[in-house]
Amino acid sequence: MRRCAQCHGRLGLGVRFRNLWSGHGWVHLRFCSTRCEGIFKQDREEANAKRRWYTVLFAELTLCHAVRNVIEQISGPKITPRLEG
Repeated sequence: MRRCAQCHGRLGLGVRFRNLWSGHGWVHLRFCSTRCEGIFKQDREEANAKRRWYTVLFAELTLCHAVRNVIEQISGPKITPRLEG
């Protein structure tokens, strides 16, 4: 028997179907109610937002590192004095 994708309850007469692209292929989901569908959608959006935020941070760090490398190539390596102690 098929179950709800969110609450894993039995599917009744008000079953709702959604086909979502997972990045690898289509996933066919069934929900027992609009409530379960809304909860699933909200969880998915929050996970995507978190992933987007990490992507932005990583892109900024990568860009800063790339710019630093280009500046070092143009101006030459920094010479730091050694402290003898």
